[in-house]
Amino acid sequence: MTGRDPWTDDLLQLKGTPRSGWLRIGIEHPESVASHSFAVGLLAWREARARGLDADKALLMGLLHDFHEARLGDIPSPVKRLLPADALAQAEAELRAAQWAGWAPELLGLLEEFEAGESAEARLVRAMDREELRLQAQRYLAQGHARAAEFLEGDAVGD
Repeated sequence: MTGRDPWTDDLLQLKGTPRSGWLRIGIEHPESVASHSFAVGLLAWREARARGLDADKALLMGLLHDFHEARLGDIPSPVKRLLPADALAQAEAELRAAQWAGWAPELLGLLEEFEAGESAEARLVRAMDREELRLQAQRYLAQGHARAAEFLEGDAVGD
């Protein structure tokens, strides 16, 4: 992509990758995956501290939970529902391994823990992922994007 190492290219890619759900409802310049992950990380860090959990672990999980989307893209939830769950999970696992195993295996382990929901921190980050979606939907609603309300209903918040 740029001649830098692949990890840096992935990082830069995420800064320019828009969240697909917002595009789907007509928001022309939505938040990026990187912006979303930044917010999830900080929300998770703050809440983990308040609950006496490992805040640094929650921060890293939140910052990195969607890092694989640099190579896979941000697949819209309606599309994800049409894909075989095991195939998508396998593709995501392979991308995470390609991104982390060679030089930061501890981060690969952290992301595997997140995906499995094995720890209180992983479950907290999932909750903060949903919370960030809710907060962003409310922000877009306040800006006049009425369809953002779709993300405050039922399954959309659980995606």
